[in-house]
Amino acid sequence: METIQKLKENTAIFLPENGLEEKLNQAEKENRKLIIKLGFDPTAPDLHLGHAVVLKKLKQFQDLGHQIVILVGSFTARIGDPTGKNKSRKPLNPEEVRHNAETYITQLSKIIDVEKAQIAFNSEWLDALSFSEVIQIMSNVTVAQLMQRNDFNKRFTENTPIAMHELVYPILQGFDSVKINADIEMGGTDQLFNCTMGRQLQETFKKSPQIVMCMPLLRGLDGKEKMSKSLNNIIGLTDEPNEMFGKTMSIPDHLIVEFLDLTTDFTFDEKQEIKKRLEQENPMNIKKLIAKNIISQYHDTKSAEDAEDFFINQFQSKNVEAKSFIKVMISSLGCESDKMALIDLCALIKNDITKSANRRLIESGAVQINHEKILNPYELILLEKETKIKIGKRNFYELV
Repeated sequence: METIQKLKENTAIFLPENGLEEKLNQAEKENRKLIIKLGFDPTAPDLHLGHAVVLKKLKQFQDLGHQIVILVGSFTARIGDPTGKNKSRKPLNPEEVRHNAETYITQLSKIIDVEKAQIAFNSEWLDALSFSEVIQIMSNVTVAQLMQRNDFNKRFTENTPIAMHELVYPILQGFDSVKINADIEMGGTDQLFNCTMGRQLQETFKKSPQIVMCMPLLRGLDGKEKMSKSLNNIIGLTDEPNEMFGKTMSIPDHLIVEFLDLTTDFTFDEKQEIKKRLEQENPMNIKKLIAKNIISQYHDTKSAEDAEDFFINQFQSKNVEAKSFIKVMISSLGCESDKMALIDLCALIKNDITKSANRRLIESGAVQINHEKILNPYELILLEKETKIKIGKRNFYELV
């Protein structure tokens, strides 16, 4: 009972509701491992904490001795899946698929034991299908069933085009479950429809239908949309400790409990205690606990402690000399003279925001040269070594 409760913790959807208990009992009676499927289309080479929500649940099954199958969509990534989007996702070429898949598998080792997992590529069987075989598989699914998928239904009612290859995508994903004899398919809640297609096709092919376990979608740093590289709101599994810490500290307060539940490996009792503290303490203290826990998982405890010290010195301490200044080569600025207008200097150094945004920072007094506020965007700044530049609250640079 305790094992089942742990496996169910934080899970958003079970289909059917009692399916997990039945599958575990079935595996015990048959003295075999359950086959747990998790599919990835390698559309981008970096995994983030949103992916980790599902992967950590997968790890729980692996620790219990069950067989994990990482299904790499080496065929379906060449089609494009619109899940959660209002249009089809751009298909990838084979070289992009290969590169991203290799990167994925390397990063998976941060959470699961890749050596004990089975890595399968759906191009192995989907490339081998004849066109008549594809049509035969498709004949088991009706258009009405496909239109139950929310994004298809929404696009249809809004007269937004839906290409035929997009309708085929969930059928092919379901056929993957047939080929690997999946007992359980895992994914985010946005994959519910595609996962249930696997159940349907398994029954069609006279196989025991898989159960579906969907994990919540972790919201990103913006506090609104799900964590996604395309939205630039992610904390990557390969981010450096200081970057991980700073990003975690930037999450809106209303995401604290969500991050505590879905990204940390505190015990259930520890999480409950931290939630009580959140009601009484400064939310920043709780964010620091979460940030250190995340870094400890993907790096180590020493890195977590160092990242906290860096954050305090860089962003909380008023001692300017204790800050870490990013070195900027004067020669890299491409200036033909020894002076440059402040607005141009800021635009070159902090190029992740617009020139207009840099101008607003200057005019609001948020830019300092050698600890002195400069309010005129066009004041000429002498480009000499050891010149210290502060842009905004957290960006410190030094000319070298």
